[in-house]
Amino acid sequence: MVENAVLKSASPDRGGKPRLWFWTLPIFERFGCKGLFFLRKGGVSRGCCQGLNLGLTTGDQLEAVLQNRDRAVKAAKLGPYLPVMGQQVHGTRIEIVDQRDAGKGWRHPGSAWTGTDGLITAARGLPLAVATADCLPILFVDEQARAVGVVHAGWRGLLQGILSQAVLKFKQELGIGAERLWVAVGPGIGPEAFMVQGEVLARLRRHYPEAVRKGISPDCAGFDLGIAARTQLISQGIRKNQLVIIRDCTAGHPRKYFSHRRDQGRTGRMLGMVQINPG
Repeated sequence: MVENAVLKSASPDRGGKPRLWFWTLPIFERFGCKGLFFLRKGGVSRGCCQGLNLGLTTGDQLEAVLQNRDRAVKAAKLGPYLPVMGQQVHGTRIEIVDQRDAGKGWRHPGSAWTGTDGLITAARGLPLAVATADCLPILFVDEQARAVGVVHAGWRGLLQGILSQAVLKFKQELGIGAERLWVAVGPGIGPEAFMVQGEVLARLRRHYPEAVRKGISPDCAGFDLGIAARTQLISQGIRKNQLVIIRDCTAGHPRKYFSHRRDQGRTGRMLGMVQINPG
């Protein structure tokens, strides 16, 4: 497994403050693509969403979120098209999008792709974005730079096989097999903070026994989303050396990340983003 992510900071304008922070993926850049995961540092939001809140449905002021989003795109030098987003519902729907979809879900949540947790594009300069605050943001890139994709994956999506669906979509719709796909798994809640029990634990244990940690009782245990995602991807033909996994726990680093569980639902959202570079 390749551990290949670099934490960087940048300003959207010369001398602008505060600076924004994000994980970058050098291996994606080698393929003529750009992939990154934003932290909560920087931005203009206040209160429970203080920092770089990039989520439109968090109760934050719309003007602040839109300013944060504009700052993020400029700092990361994404575009020229506006990013595309889906209306994430913890399902398995994945859509293929192009330049005509630019901006969907970016300034108004109602314009996002309905009931969609994954996006794929072959369009150059069209960023795809996925919002998270404990679930995993997962980025895909074809090593020949013919397509990229994003997926939002929590325990529900993993149980339903959303990553398997993504790999299948690349193959069936674009002719891109698993041997050409490189995948980056961004920060999500870790097993020390994500405790599950009852029927949920039983289902997760049946599908991903290697991801269940020792718990406080036989009926309550920690679950490792990153290990489960790796298991599902490898089962679909993604090789270990094609995986980048950032093992930061969103719940355990309040200054770096928003966390829905840690903050009891009153929090912001980070974005994972990917694009094929223009030109």
